[in-house]
Amino acid sequence: MKSVFRFVAVIFVLMFSSCSLKNTIQNAEKAIFTVYTYDKFGAPSGTGTGFFIDKQGTALTNYHVLDGAVKAYIETQDGLSYEIREILMSDKNKDIAKFTIANLKNDEFHYLSLYQGECEKGDEVIVIGSPLDLTNSVTTGIISALRVDKTHGDVIQISAPISPGNSGSPVMTKHGKVIGIATYNRIGGQNLNFAIATKNIESLSSNDLMV
Repeated sequence: MKSVFRFVAVIFVLMFSSCSLKNTIQNAEKAIFTVYTYDKFGAPSGTGTGFFIDKQGTALTNYHVLDGAVKAYIETQDGLSYEIREILMSDKNKDIAKFTIANLKNDEFHYLSLYQGECEKGDEVIVIGSPLDLTNSVTTGIISALRVDKTHGDVIQISAPISPGNSGSPVMTKHGKVIGIATYNRIGGQNLNFAIATKNIESLSSNDLMV
């Protein structure tokens, strides 16, 4: 009889965990958007991902997503489009850009919270973004390693797959808190993917990026 109760308990935990993950994804993706950039001729120059960090429309993405763009727009999950209005802070080395959008109607947005605690190797992670313009694509994995890079600062190595277009995607805990920004991968390896840790945002003090 004990073995039956133990089996039922395991099934319950697995079902609860699955529902919790789905809820986290459904809530988080409302705050995540695709970034479209344009050159001086008005031609599309690239895409990436970003996410809101407050309800007024302040957001984060990678520096390289916006670098070289003359204009840039975001498109939210519900298909609304907003022009990027102002770069508040940016750092080319850390590959982070913080910006606001032209929110003419004073819309309020779903947003993600930045995780302030410590992460550990083996922690589960969720990535939501627009790889190859496939919006709201979800990948999962674990933290493979915590590293310090001379250029980027604190970096989180993850096993969750990322692709071009994922740049700027939030890397989240299973509870939906952002621990990093998906930035690059190592070509030639398997799932050697890296995110700039959100703790690097605290040290942003300059702005050499214009859109």
